[in-house]
Amino acid sequence: MIAGRPKTPAGFTLVELLVAVLVFGLLAASAYGGLNALSSAVGAQRDRALAFADLQRAVATLDGDLRQLASRRGRDREGRLLPALGGASRALLGRRAGRMNPAELPRSQLQQFEWRLEGNVLVRRSWPAVDSAPDSPPSGRTVFAQVTAIEFRFRDAAGVWHRQWPAASPPQSLPTAVEYVVDTAAFGGIRRVVNL
Repeated sequence: MIAGRPKTPAGFTLVELLVAVLVFGLLAASAYGGLNALSSAVGAQRDRALAFADLQRAVATLDGDLRQLASRRGRDREGRLLPALGGASRALLGRRAGRMNPAELPRSQLQQFEWRLEGNVLVRRSWPAVDSAPDSPPSGRTVFAQVTAIEFRFRDAAGVWHRQWPAASPPQSLPTAVEYVVDTAAFGGIRRVVNL
């Protein structure tokens, strides 16, 4: 038998294992904190992007309604003529052309619409007929949330701005431009001027 050093067992001591577990735990905790913060930031950014897309859709829809305004008067429930465009500082009622008719039904391409702020929600209502009374149930209702205020102004042919339409002009006439300001809590105010 050859005499030599005694054979030492291979492996880690208990202290070395505890230190390794502690270091791994610290690394895992810091990685989890970073991933949690990243996940929260991604969620907040997604919510902001969805709110911005909703606001863009509202502005595009309102612009489309204004750009396709028709100089056609409507009627209320009693048969009285309504102006071609009825607007106050916070509401708008009019008729537009370009109504989609994919089934080619025998109907008008005109559509009556209304924009109004209800609480913190901007609502667009529409009716299938031009002569539907504004107090009758609408066929379409679109909601744009997180709008704190909306303000309309109307420019007449002389270039004077009014907070109500029709102003002194005939009720079948349209303004030369409509300005609106949409205020939102997340994005501030958006001002648009649509020339007609």
